[in-house]
Amino acid sequence: MSDDPRPTPAYHPPAAPVDPSPASPEARPPGRSAALGDPGFVDAYRGLAAEISRGVAVLTCLRAGKPQAITVDSFLDVSWDPPTMAVSVYSGSRMMEALERADSWALSVLSAQQKGTAQWLGEPGQPLHGVLDPVPTFRSPGGLPIVAEAPVWFELALTQRLEVATHTLIVGEVRTCGTAGTRGTGRPLIRFGEGYGTFAPRAGSS
Repeated sequence: MSDDPRPTPAYHPPAAPVDPSPASPEARPPGRSAALGDPGFVDAYRGLAAEISRGVAVLTCLRAGKPQAITVDSFLDVSWDPPTMAVSVYSGSRMMEALERADSWALSVLSAQQKGTAQWLGEPGQPLHGVLDPVPTFRSPGGLPIVAEAPVWFELALTQRLEVATHTLIVGEVRTCGTAGTRGTGRPLIRFGEGYGTFAPRAGSS
């Protein structure tokens, strides 16, 4: 992000220039690649995009006072001042219908021990109401459902809806955030490929 105060990695000068002409083998990407217009390009993109490891969270809001929830893995910290986050939601989903009428939403970031919750809320065709009944939750100060024992959670005021291709970016300013007390002591739930996993702690870490 542009306002990130962390140091920029050291600059390393590039190697000797490579001839960009088609005759130069170095100009061609190694392995296999696909380009816009190629048959199967979208499928190739989806397969490669799935190789990006990402965190997993539960997105919640209220619709006519009833809790709505889905599993998401396309969310990010956008800015620190003001604290702002965004999440990508399929525009044709029932969750997006709820978010069209909502003025706030929440994210519960999951730990590796909460894989079952991610799978349950990520299944297509879940009931519109009562989807959170099997999931232990508590309410945020603003009344939104938060998954119990989530390492970290955020409650946000909905500030923007941005349509991008087949999805809508839901942007929000963080109003409240917290931890269940397990932050830093567990392992995060990670989405990679078509499944869930986690990673081992770094050597020497507790």
